[in-house]
Amino acid sequence: MGSRLTHVSQAVADRSAGAHTADIMESAAGRGRHRRPMRVGPAVRRRRWRTCAAVTTAVALLVVVVTLYETPPRPAQAVEIGTALTERSVDAWNPEPATNRAKDILRNVTETANQHIMGWGALNPAPAPGERSWESLDARVRLMDSTGVTPVITLCCAPDWMKGGRPGETDWNRIEVAPDRAHYADFAELAVDVARRYPQVRDFVVWNELKGFFDPTNNRWDIESYTELYNTVYRALKAYDPTLSVGGPYVSIDSWSNAASTSDPSSISGPWGTLDQRVLDAVDYWLAHADGADFIAVDGTNATRDEGLITSPAASNGKFSATTRWLVSRTDLPVWWMELYPDVLPHEDARSTYAADVALDAILRIGDAGGDAIFIWQPESDPRFHSVALWDSTATPDGGRPEPLVSRLQELQEIWSSGSAVRYRWEDDRLVLNPVQP
Repeated sequence: MGSRLTHVSQAVADRSAGAHTADIMESAAGRGRHRRPMRVGPAVRRRRWRTCAAVTTAVALLVVVVTLYETPPRPAQAVEIGTALTERSVDAWNPEPATNRAKDILRNVTETANQHIMGWGALNPAPAPGERSWESLDARVRLMDSTGVTPVITLCCAPDWMKGGRPGETDWNRIEVAPDRAHYADFAELAVDVARRYPQVRDFVVWNELKGFFDPTNNRWDIESYTELYNTVYRALKAYDPTLSVGGPYVSIDSWSNAASTSDPSSISGPWGTLDQRVLDAVDYWLAHADGADFIAVDGTNATRDEGLITSPAASNGKFSATTRWLVSRTDLPVWWMELYPDVLPHEDARSTYAADVALDAILRIGDAGGDAIFIWQPESDPRFHSVALWDSTATPDGGRPEPLVSRLQELQEIWSSGSAVRYRWEDDRLVLNPVQP
């Protein structure tokens, strides 16, 4: 994950009717607990969704008088819920009772998990040219295998010798430096070695948040260089195994409090802020120049870069809806949110039931807008990170216990598994699923 957004000024909490309007939304049912939508026909799934959406929209117009939210239900597909493993994610050296509880949560609540090849729980896999060190990455892949989740690997970051460092040395302060162009082929070779070592992993994301690819001279993302790296890796992986699923660009969706706060405001805005046009331009360039892709990856928060949350956390989740709809309008590729970390206000407890409801609201909004998968960033609670988690610290024997989001996700999954539609709305700072109609 890139540098976390920080609050420059504290937004004023407003959970009045204006902030938490009793929007009622519906997402589709028909998902079994062990469905693995990443496995089969992602592009076909998206095309089916759009075809069904057109029909559903037409029907929805006939009942607009009784509809409380303008977006039609998402037909026959719900968003896949996963987690992004980080530095503290079921560490083997912690007490077994605690780690076993955490593993049970992964096994019973999430469907997929993402692990980076270097950083966020994994050491340098290629300390020197021709040398491979797999121990830490092996452990993370074993964790995913043992809990039954669908494993995803993000091909980031790059060993130091690929970016000007000395072979055999690892400077973790330079973890976010991109590989030199002269080493793009070496990085692609490493990617193939990863795929060869873990044949059970079928989904690969190329790089993370365009780390090292910002052009300060022109004040924009160097998406051209990233796309060159992406294409080099994509071609290598597809040459090794054409059935592998590969995607990018894993760009962080930045937003600002208003159009005047950024040099490049977009036309996409709402009470939550304004999207940064440079990010959208990067996505469009990658879509036009990538040699191919099986999904599109993004990440982000509901907070703005300059002022944090400028309305209530739940109202700020409108950013997830707007962004996902924009992505769906640009491509038929499945949309994956690789890191989901919806924020709450600075004085609010990120481990509270309310924070869990904010996260659940974000997940449902992404699904309704056409997203296919979300990965909750950092499943283990960490006081240094102001966002929801799935379990508390596993550092003590009584740890690894579920955080409030777990019960909400289980409630959601029960509804999906029953074949029922999911309706939801805010009532007095509580997200109610399938509320009783007046």
